Amino acid sequence: MKRINILLVEPDNVLARSYQRALEKLGQKVICANSAQNAINQLDKFKISLIILEIQLVDHSGIEFLYELRSYPEWDKIRVIILSSIPEHEFKNNINILKNDLKVDYYLYKNGTKLNKLIKIIENIE
Repeated sequence: MKRINILLVEPDNVLARSYQRALEKLGQKVICANSAQNAINQLDKFKISLIILEIQLVDHSGIEFLYELRSYPEWDKIRVIILSSIPEHEFKNNINILKNDLKVDYYLYKNGTKLNKLIKIIENIE
């Protein structure tokens, strides 16, 4: 797996550290952010190749974050995986917006996703 900078936007610090440790064991650089504003600050500091995003954030929704992300040309090409506690079917009317307009590569439901599935997806989108 090619080493990339991953921005993990996850408000649950325990869960974020768990994902961070697992991905760093595979040689990835993982920067954690627990809010949309913190994520924007990290984007300013690091060259991020991939964002793993929980859409239920404290300060903004992850959807608002994606709209802001895509409004900047320098961040428009960053790959995005949504890893959320909200099942994808709750977005059935907006899934095309997520995938086409906001350029989300994958939408994963946390309760149904094992870490090895996330790792395989990351390997395939690099």
